[in-house]
This record gives sequence, structure tokens and C-alpha cells, in this order.
Amino acid sequence: MDVAFRAHRGLVLLLGFRRTDGPMCLTCGLAIHRALTAHTLAWGWWSPLSLFVFAPLTLVRNVLAVRRVKRLPAPGPGTLGPRYDPGVPVRRRPRAYLALIPVLGELFMVVTGLSRGM
Repeated sequence: MDVAFRAHRGLVLLLGFRRTDGPMCLTCGLAIHRALTAHTLAWGWWSPLSLFVFAPLTLVRNVLAVRRVKRLPAPGPGTLGPRYDPGVPVRRRPRAYLALIPVLGELFMVVTGLSRGM
């Protein structure tokens, strides 16, 4: 199935985008989805524009793409072409939890701002 997965890196002053697309089988699509989504979760939140626009948009687009890939049957034996190991799911990759740092920082600023205003 023709599908495109994306990754985003938000630095303080620069933004980076990466796209991998083309025909993919179930295992290759899962592998690329997991790698690029974990990359976005780890490094996509480090600028204000990325935090609120680009990283969430990239993650939503990847979820929509992987839903299409998950409908494919597993590749049978003798299928030509390289196969990638999908690895562990995104939620089991420690690097993906780096996304909690800026999110918790924003939450801390909101809570302290609200408590000072009261």
C-alpha cells in the first residue's frame, strides 16, 4: 500500500521535517511508523511552534497512515524485497517518553500561573 510516514524535529530556532513514503507491507509500515513516531515524540516538541502545531499534526498523520497499514495482511513466505523488524511498540520505547518533559513544563507553568492569579 502506498503510504507516507513523517517525523518532526522542533529545535528552539529551527524546524526539521522528514518523510518516508512508498509502497509498504504490514511489517515495514509498522517498523517505519514506530521509528518516526518515537523520533517525533522525543525531539518534536522543543520549540513553541512545534509544541502546539507541527508535532501534534505529525503524530495525527502517522496514526491515520498506520491505520491503513494495519488493514493489510501479513506478508507471506517468499515475498520479495527487504523486510524491516517492527520492533517494540512506541509506548514501550523509552525515548518516546521524552515528550513528557515539555508537556509537564507547560502544565507546571499553567498551574503556577493559575495559583498566583487566585
